[in-house]
Parts: sequence; C-alpha cells; structure tokens
Amino acid sequence: MRPLVLHVDIDAFFASVEQLRNPRLVNQPVAVGSGVIASCSYEARQHGLRAGMPLGKALRRCPALIIVRGHEAVYRCYASRLFEICQRWSPLIEEHLDEAYCDLSGTERLYPQPAKAVTRLREEVKKSTGLTVTAGLGRNRMFARLIGKFHKPDGLGSIEPEQEEALLKKLPVAQLPGVGPRTEQILVRLGIETVEQMRQLSRPALGALLGRNGEILYERCRGEDHRSIGGREIPRTIQRGTSFDEDVSCPRTLEAMLEYLCERAARNLRQRGLEARGIAVQVVYSDHVRDRRRIALDRPTCLDPPILEAALMLLRSMQNRRTALHFVGVVLDRIRAIAPAQQGVLFETARESSEANGSGREHERCKRLFEQVDRIRARHGHGALLRGSTLALLQGDSSTATKLHRDRHGLVLRSSCLTR
Repeated sequence: MRPLVLHVDIDAFFASVEQLRNPRLVNQPVAVGSGVIASCSYEARQHGLRAGMPLGKALRRCPALIIVRGHEAVYRCYASRLFEICQRWSPLIEEHLDEAYCDLSGTERLYPQPAKAVTRLREEVKKSTGLTVTAGLGRNRMFARLIGKFHKPDGLGSIEPEQEEALLKKLPVAQLPGVGPRTEQILVRLGIETVEQMRQLSRPALGALLGRNGEILYERCRGEDHRSIGGREIPRTIQRGTSFDEDVSCPRTLEAMLEYLCERAARNLRQRGLEARGIAVQVVYSDHVRDRRRIALDRPTCLDPPILEAALMLLRSMQNRRTALHFVGVVLDRIRAIAPAQQGVLFETARESSEANGSGREHERCKRLFEQVDRIRARHGHGALLRGSTLALLQGDSSTATKLHRDRHGLVLRSSCLTR
C-alpha cells in the first residue's frame, strides 16, 4: 500500500470569508483582527502585511487597509463544511482551524489518479462554500503541507518520492516544518541556512542545541515524518485577554472582567475535551509596566470554580501599585486531554476514601452543571447566563469602558481588544 497524504488549506481564511459576506471588500486589502492581524487578504499581503503584525504598523504600510472585526462562529461554520466534504473523500481526516489532513493511503482503486480526484474535491469546496483551497499531495504530512505552500493560492501541488531529495537539499531552513523564528535565529547564527547544511549535524548535536524539537528536525530534514493522521491538536496554552479603552482602577470591575475571561477560557477547554494544570494572570498598567504571575493548580481541571479562585488570588497579589490597568488577561497552560478514567489509590484509609468519594460526587455535580451552562450559552450566547460578580461589567458608569451588551452573537466586550 502506497502511503499518500492530502493537505487541504483554506486561502486567507478569515479575510476570504469576510470578502464573501461583503462583496464590497472583494479585491480590496482586508485585515481581520483586533490589535493584531489574525488574517489578511492576498491584496493586503502585497504590501508586506502578515498575520501577527500590529494593526498600527499595518496601517502605516497600507493606508487603504480595511480592518474587520472577526466573527468566530461564522468561520467555524465554513470550516465545518470543508471538513464534511473531506470526510466523504477520505476514510480518515484530521481537522484543524482552517486546514485538514486526509489519509488517502490504500485508495488506489477509488482514485487511480489522485491529482484529478483532489481537483474535483477543490471544485466541490468552491461550489459549496465559495472559498478557494490549496491542496498538497505527498507521502507524509510534511511533504503534503510543504508542496502545498509552493502552490498558494488556489493551487494543487504533488511530489513524488523520487523528487523529495532534490526539494529538501535546496530548501531554506525557515521553510522546514517545525522551524520557527527563534529556531531559525539559532541555526543562522551557526551558519546553517539550508536543509542540506542542517543534515551535517548529528542527532545528539541537534538535540543538545534545540532539545526535543532538535531530534524531530533531525528526521524532518531527511524527509521523515511519522505522525499519524487523526491525532488531536492540543494547544500549549489557551489565552483570553482584553485592553480597555480607558484605564481601569476599580478592583470590583477588574475582578469581574477577569472572571469573565476565565469563564471564556474554561469553556474553550471543555469544548475541546481538555484540562489545564497551570494558570497565569498578566496585566499591563497605564504606565506600560507589565506584570505576570503564575501558579500550578492542585489538580488538572476544566471547571470554572478552581480556575476562578486561582486567577483572583493572583490578581489580588499583584494589586500593590496605585496605578490603573490598561490590560488584563488569563493564560491556561500545561494542557492535556481529559483522561477517560482516573487511576484510583490502591491503599487508602476509610477517611481518605470518604473524602475522595465526597469530592468525586461534588466534581461530577459541578461537571454536569457546566455541561448545561455551556449548552445554554452555545444556543443563546455567553450573556444568557452570567455570574453575579460579572454583573459589575453591566453596571459601569459613563467613565468606564468595560460595559457589555448583547447582540445576536451573544455577549460582546466594548473594549479595544479581546484576543486569544
């Protein structure tokens, strides 16, 4: 059976969706984001704009730039439609935000000419969603994604095993999957600019230089990628934060905002079937001084109460300056998938057993409660159910820019930035 992987990537995802929703944005430089660019159209990329660039810098480079606030629920609907189409073409797929990996191994009889089959798939996506996708075909995940990048936008690339060596040898290290800006800087300082030069380093040398990622890159630069299709994407962190239009010093308002952000982060954990073991709170004062404090949670969790308790404790420990805050945010880290079953204690006393049973029942009750809360918020918006303490955000006076209001999308923060 010949291994074959298909990588499908939506071109300029968020910006393309906004151009579909508003035809006046077609052929215009468009950026989606708040504070920084989350996605930009190819017309904007011609001016040197890219994802992650601050919007102020983007406007200086491209004064005609049109900035649109994102609509996450809309984007997920388009992505879900793409995944539904891919599932009809592949027996096994792996879904990400705006891309999918499809395992086509063993489908030779169904698709004797894979490139033509993928062309039909791309046409179906275009007809169903109006979006263009770029596809890449290779014997593993790395080559499928790599060859697709060379055919963006709205293209199809494929690479045969006998062509892989020639492609890798002349490839800059920055384009090798797994090499980020920091890793690139380390390698360039050592005079390593191409994959061929990276191959001269041994596995122990790359491991000592880059840690676990170095051992992975040792295989990648030789064309090996043993990751299977269908694995889950587990983020390293989940962040929620907001900047205020006007600096805030009221402790009650700040705590209410932090609780709101923690609720959003915890809900995201539960939606993905994840739990976190660490939490950090970060703030930026009106004089641009930054502070960040982190603790480890007693046990991994995805429920609101322990996350809120830890976050409020961290925020109160940082309130030792008589200066208003410009930004507040929460970061959940040490994230892992929720285990299907918990390992019990082999030898425990009767008291420990009673306490464990009591805490276990309380945990299950809390878990069922938040399952219902999430279901209501998913249907009616986050503002359908609020904690009593977060009502302080609804009762701000005219001098406070942290009010909330409801619209058809649910609860919306009236602040300049609400990012992940």
